Amino acid sequence: MRILAIIIFFVTTVSNVAEVLAADCPSGSEEYAIYQRELSFQRFSDQRLEATICYPVRVFPTVEPTLHGFHFTSDDGLSWFTLTHDVENSDRSILEMMDEAKRNLLAQPASVTYSRTKDNWFVLSGHIGNRIYYRRSVINRADRAMDTLFISIPTEQKTFYYDIITRMSWSFRLHEDDDDQGNEAHSR
Repeated sequence: MRILAIIIFFVTTVSNVAEVLAADCPSGSEEYAIYQRELSFQRFSDQRLEATICYPVRVFPTVEPTLHGFHFTSDDGLSWFTLTHDVENSDRSILEMMDEAKRNLLAQPASVTYSRTKDNWFVLSGHIGNRIYYRRSVINRADRAMDTLFISIPTEQKTFYYDIITRMSWSFRLHEDDDDQGNEAHSR
């Protein structure tokens, strides 16, 4: 009887954790839910990064460590994203950091069609050749560090990735903003 009670407790606990993890990742828009409902988003976390992200594991099955983070590749090999961690050695403003990132992109040459800043993050997006890029950087002033999500997709796949990129962006945040929910979903 005691073993049965332990099993019931374990199953109930695992079920509750799964609900928390699923709720932790943004659900996306209703129109995309029609043909992307089978995409399961999981939170990725690593001790080398100060930020975490939810991403569709089935769409980006390949994860490779890099010098400053991780590189994720799509199942068709055409799309990818990176998560990187850099230490900031100055007290630059968020606008100064965004301007430097913009200069680096324009040197490739890239176009910048959208930019936005908030208290501890900035976003840049546009085109590099026939590809769309999306960059979101979050800054941890206490640790003088910046974590960056950089997504690159072929222009012709924009419709498929639009909601995926939105959901990934919403979920990309510093650990301290997590409330410790979901950090074990897909840790390295």
